[in-house]
Amino acid sequence: MRTLYILGLIVPLICYLLDSSLPKFYKFDPVKLQALSKASIEAGAGNTTVIFEHLVAALQEEYGTQHVNGLEKEKWFFNNAGGAMGAMIILHASITEYLILFGTPLGTEGHSGVHLAHDYFTILSGEQMRLDAGDIEPRVYRPGDQNYLPRGVGTQYVLNGWALELAQGWIPSMLPFGFLDTFTSTMDIANLWKTVYLTGVNIVGQLMLGKF
Repeated sequence: MRTLYILGLIVPLICYLLDSSLPKFYKFDPVKLQALSKASIEAGAGNTTVIFEHLVAALQEEYGTQHVNGLEKEKWFFNNAGGAMGAMIILHASITEYLILFGTPLGTEGHSGVHLAHDYFTILSGEQMRLDAGDIEPRVYRPGDQNYLPRGVGTQYVLNGWALELAQGWIPSMLPFGFLDTFTSTMDIANLWKTVYLTGVNIVGQLMLGKF
């Protein structure tokens, strides 16, 4: 009992200290990402491909090619999570952050999930609608707007378009949310393997650079 009592005191303290140290590992600034996104939206003039190319180039210039991947077509994959489906590409993935392009021009709807990470969703094209429990009317986000979802909060959303998404927090804890639909509905094992492989390669690669 004495050991359990000591563990009951020490474990929460360790978790608190680890959690409070997370921000010092963050590389990306949500305010800067929104500014870069707005500049790319203006440069793209409605052409999503141009917006992507302009934005990724700007991100690589700002944060370095060692921390921001390019737009190789073979590195896109599907994501099914919370009932929603879209395509995504990993621009950055580490223990404490991920940065992705995500969306679909076909429209999708689902649950955001409840995560141990803050989420910043900057719309690049199209539109996103969000409904929190208790809302009567949706919040609407259009190109240049940034939808912030604090960690521990879940919401319903509808997306018809594309976004730059930044998550900051305990990224590995978010992965099961992105994997479970494979086993409960899609059975797309090849896509799951691609997701796991690319995520792992990016996280390990960033660890080798000293980025947690």
